Amino acid sequence: MRLALTVCLAQLAVQLCVLGALGIPVDVLRISKDTSVCYPFEEYKDPRTLYTGNSSMGNVPILQYKLTDLTSYESEFELRTLDPEGIIFLGDIGAVTNWFLLAVQKRHLSVQTSHGKDKVIVNSGPLISDGKWKKIAIVKQEMEVSVSVDGEEVVSVRQSQESQEAELGDGFLRIAIGASLSNSIPLGINVPLDACMRNWNWMNQNSSVLLQDSLTLRCWDNIVPGSFFPGDGHVGFLPETFGNLTTKTGNDNWTLSMELAFRPVEDRGVLFAILDPHNNVSFSLSLNPLTKDLVLHLKDQVFGSSSTLPSLCLGESQYLQLQVGAGQVITELGGDKVTRQLEDRDYHYLRAVWNQPGTMVYLGGLPEGASSFHGCLQAKIRGVDVDLDLARVRAGDIHSHSCPSALDIRDRK
Repeated sequence: MRLALTVCLAQLAVQLCVLGALGIPVDVLRISKDTSVCYPFEEYKDPRTLYTGNSSMGNVPILQYKLTDLTSYESEFELRTLDPEGIIFLGDIGAVTNWFLLAVQKRHLSVQTSHGKDKVIVNSGPLISDGKWKKIAIVKQEMEVSVSVDGEEVVSVRQSQESQEAELGDGFLRIAIGASLSNSIPLGINVPLDACMRNWNWMNQNSSVLLQDSLTLRCWDNIVPGSFFPGDGHVGFLPETFGNLTTKTGNDNWTLSMELAFRPVEDRGVLFAILDPHNNVSFSLSLNPLTKDLVLHLKDQVFGSSSTLPSLCLGESQYLQLQVGAGQVITELGGDKVTRQLEDRDYHYLRAVWNQPGTMVYLGGLPEGASSFHGCLQAKIRGVDVDLDLARVRAGDIHSHSCPSALDIRDRK
């Protein structure tokens, strides 16, 4: 590393040398973050809305009310989501044995509540994750808490004795939106919900703290399925997320397949990459705005490139297929199919890296942030639909299950 630094004199050259020493192809590093937008779009964000999926970035909206100030425990709000699983809110009164969780699991409403040292789980709620606005109300009735959706009661759970006694105290009620308040609460679910909330009323108390100026805490007017990458983030997965690993030597049946539907805002960025345990890029697929090419890298060399379609920057969705197998690599973009020869040693190298502990599979960018994708994306790897909530690494303001409607990719998927 010292030798690499001594031959890099300028500050920019130092950066390129250091990252190059980490195994990132130099021409990938040259893909500038300042690339001009090739498909500008405007999607209004209502300042009266709250995006609930920011807890992975440390932005957790928390309401806190003194119990003696409360005259009602009734709350209501409207919710819209396409996310199959995540926390809507969690409330507690000063202890891990007195809490109430409202969440989405398997696309349906789910309620969990403490019951002494145990918990009660009710998963009989209606379908929530259809992208339509739902009015949800939580009402305390004597010794029960009921939840209704669009005016119809759907879940009712009995309140524990501990909870009833806690409400008579002089402590505080806390409500965390989109996240848990304590790691010691055994929820069995800890991912934020990619969702939007509006028209809320939390126990007739002041909740103006939820109305923030930050655009990341607001919602798009309309959403479509997909994952939105803002141009400065990435997600990383363990290879076993996409099926069982194959460790047998001499096995030429290993294949790597990927299907990618995407709609870019900028014609740059890493779409897909495999990094070995030392963070060296073993294989990658990226968009190069300088040459307008789709570029494949094998180790630190360009393995092949092909011209992207003229429609790439016209706001049209793209559909890309990649197939890596013994002897060949096949790419197909917009019906243009290209087959390239893959040497046996390179095939065995890729197979070995894929099965090596510590290898990571990245979508939308690299850990060093050299070049990140900006746009809407849906991926399938080795036949498995990619769920960003299963990522081991996640950085940036990425929406896991929604994109603004201006970036709809469904016309090609």
